[in-house]
Amino acid sequence: MKYSGNDLPKISIITPSYNQGQFIEETILSVIDQDYPNVEYIIMDGGSTDDTLSVIEKYTDKIAYWESKQDKGQSHAINKGFKMASGKYVGWLNSDDYLEPGVLKHIIAGFRDENIGTVCGRMKIVDETGKKLSERFNEDEITSERLLSGGVQVNQPGTFHRKNLLEKYGYLDEDLNYVMDYELWIRLGKHSKFKQTDEVIANHRFHETSKTVAEFINFIPEIKKVRKKYGGKFFCKRTLSIARVELWHWGRKLFGR
Repeated sequence: MKYSGNDLPKISIITPSYNQGQFIEETILSVIDQDYPNVEYIIMDGGSTDDTLSVIEKYTDKIAYWESKQDKGQSHAINKGFKMASGKYVGWLNSDDYLEPGVLKHIIAGFRDENIGTVCGRMKIVDETGKKLSERFNEDEITSERLLSGGVQVNQPGTFHRKNLLEKYGYLDEDLNYVMDYELWIRLGKHSKFKQTDEVIANHRFHETSKTVAEFINFIPEIKKVRKKYGGKFFCKRTLSIARVELWHWGRKLFGR
């Protein structure tokens, strides 16, 4: 179904980018080919030196704003985009991830309830070629308490927030480089509710240079920091998950496997 007119709420999507030239075209196309007419697309590139800029320049007529300059990291780049965004709803899509076709109507439907501050959905994990590896969805209702305990997880790609909540309660914590989404969800969850749609909204790509793969162990100190900040309990599923990851990491360091 094709929508028409700009009387529908505007959705702003920010893509932070740095040297993901091999993937960013699929990211861009997944946004500009959506069948929703009122999308504001912003790309904040951190000064890429690969072919990222030549890809972006192919689609400048469909991009509301883009820049390529050194920034202070991913959280800072996203926040710059958030602050200039004019949409009622905002989200970010990394330059190696991509949306499923025709999904923004599900996001809009999720926001019909004024008590909902964040809408997300199912998320596919794909490899470098786009082959599906797994699918993630939270069976339980998302709350700050369950995020802290590990009862639910953050499926960031394809997630959107009411911009007025960010303006009121704060943007991403720029001191965090890995779990800024986790901290934001916990913080916003103290003031509003989450809505999960049953559709796959986005694809999260695992590849050898992605943070999730190449720098996974660096997530752990930041998770601990956030859990301490918000009073996460010691005896819970999240603590056990962290311990397993740390044991696996140090086992590889010590025994080479």
